[in-house]
Amino acid sequence: MYNPSHAISMLLHLAISIYLCKEIDIRMFTSLGNNTHTIILATMNTTIQIVLTIITVAIAIGIGLFLRKMLIHGLRRTVLDNWIIQTLGIIVILPSLILGGFVIPIIWQPEIIFTYWQGMQGQLQIDKINLSALITNSIETLLLLGLGIGVARTIQALTIRGLGENRIDINIRTLIGRIFYIIVLVFAAFWILSIWQISIGVPVTVISVITVAITVSIQDILKDLVAGFYILIERPFHIGDQISTATYVGKVEDVQLRATKLRLVSGEEVTIPNSLVFSSPVTNNSFYGERRATITLTLPEDTFVKDKTQQQILQAIQELEHIMVKPEPSVLLTGYTTEKKATLAVRFWVASGQLSAVSDVVYTLHKVLPNAELVVTESAGSI
Repeated sequence: MYNPSHAISMLLHLAISIYLCKEIDIRMFTSLGNNTHTIILATMNTTIQIVLTIITVAIAIGIGLFLRKMLIHGLRRTVLDNWIIQTLGIIVILPSLILGGFVIPIIWQPEIIFTYWQGMQGQLQIDKINLSALITNSIETLLLLGLGIGVARTIQALTIRGLGENRIDINIRTLIGRIFYIIVLVFAAFWILSIWQISIGVPVTVISVITVAITVSIQDILKDLVAGFYILIERPFHIGDQISTATYVGKVEDVQLRATKLRLVSGEEVTIPNSLVFSSPVTNNSFYGERRATITLTLPEDTFVKDKTQQQILQAIQELEHIMVKPEPSVLLTGYTTEKKATLAVRFWVASGQLSAVSDVVYTLHKVLPNAELVVTESAGSI
């Protein structure tokens, strides 16, 4: 079983091993010339350094990945969002990599690296304090950004879940969750500004200028945002309902601030700008639990017997399993054609989603009246 303590011990001993390697007296080459002896010794020394460096990097990465695996495995059982879990998983790798970074310079003669670094600082005129502050601030900014997004998503999920237990409307839950999400991100942004010691007036001024500059060019987006707030607050339909627009019929997967996502009855996902949903007629197919279907039945006039044929049709329909008793089915004589045929409208109600009931009625009517022509004029919708 993998033991990280053994790996850490191995990593620390690598620094000591290089000194032991340097003290090896290669007596077998004493009979050779001085130049040959020097070349062979230098080659072996470089090879050992490369091997030790590779081993150090492998051990450091292995320790980091092991710690990351253990941390993520434990945090997945909590309510934390996956984003913050992955960010913490990256943070836990850093200590082992830093430890490996201290060992590698020892292997490659730290006095030479230190001399080279001082010379480079002199040539580039790098301020060590400013460089250290820059690196520190950059790391803190990245960590705050990752943790901020993770915390925001976690709070959003907890808010939606908690409000759901109180049976609050799903649109309201989604809106409140996104408000908390934005608040956490704004707090993280101000924290990042404080790290870089940027005055709050600077971003406010920049945002004001940008807002004035792009307001004209994003009028359509602003319309979508306003329409998105209206849909979430007024609730003409809910997430999970099936709606029919002028172009699409599908299940509402999500109502975002800019667009509404629909899962079409054919399986595709389509994103519709909220302004189009807001400004066009929308039919909520899920508002009622029952749907009406109509079948137009045409049969020869001589085979039609008033009341008797209608009663025969009603009796056949009412015996089917998925036909609703209330509202009651009806059969109306709608007219006669010049070909001496009678036309009847057979109307009945089925529960939402019971499309097979329409097929059952068509099959049953064909058995009862084999000479009749059957056309489905209302199919009880697309659900």
